[in-house]
Amino acid sequence: MSVNKKILLSGSVDNSINIPVDSQWELLDVETDIALFEERAIKELIGVDKDFELNRFVHADYQDKSALNYEFYFHEGPNLTSESNWKIDYRNIGFTTQEIYYYANSFKNSFFKLDFYDSPIESEQTNYITVIIPTQQGERMTTQMQTTNVLIKKPQYILNYVGDKEGFFIYWLKKRNFIDVTRFYMTAKFFDAKVGQFVRMLNRPQSSIPGNKFNFSQSQYLYYRVDMDYEKRTYMIYDTFNVTPQRVGGLTPIKWYEYINP
Repeated sequence: MSVNKKILLSGSVDNSINIPVDSQWELLDVETDIALFEERAIKELIGVDKDFELNRFVHADYQDKSALNYEFYFHEGPNLTSESNWKIDYRNIGFTTQEIYYYANSFKNSFFKLDFYDSPIESEQTNYITVIIPTQQGERMTTQMQTTNVLIKKPQYILNYVGDKEGFFIYWLKKRNFIDVTRFYMTAKFFDAKVGQFVRMLNRPQSSIPGNKFNFSQSQYLYYRVDMDYEKRTYMIYDTFNVTPQRVGGLTPIKWYEYINP
């Protein structure tokens, strides 16, 4: 085998040799680029994760009390002209004293349903929160059953940390970066398990509606306003019927009145 031999002679002058080197850098740090591409592709396919962690919001102290006071009034007739025709009494909606006292299934399975919307305008609103208040909770009143004085439940609730708790807390998103709502509008319905129907409640008795008792502003008569304080994890409830909203829920109860269909 023949081999070309080259002899470099070293003289008094320094010599240099130019060796060509490929200077294309497309494949430099390819692993990092692939990792970034994978991250972008995954985000595009499954989206960015959202924080749905909940906080427990409590009723803010009002009138030196933290307890939340609800009163539900049912209509006993015979007309819609007087507020006195609405009473805090389950018997006005058809339950008997015996059914209430013995917690009959028809009574035990009934409940109040509070819905929280982001707007009082029905065509624009979304229901974000629902709170259930069972009939087994609530205050008691004295009545007679077969000539004997007994205590039965009535639709009046004093909710707090240590007594009747159901309905006192509102569980809502901890962070506002996904759904940013600081104000809700609360409505109320009563589910009557005896007939299997929901009964709508108003924030005023129909006797207060001028003229036609069945023609009224829904945004005015159906809602209470609920303001959320994310920093303190509390909420406050306001009656917005009048021009100046009034804080309610403490010594001034939140009142709901059965709506009578025409």
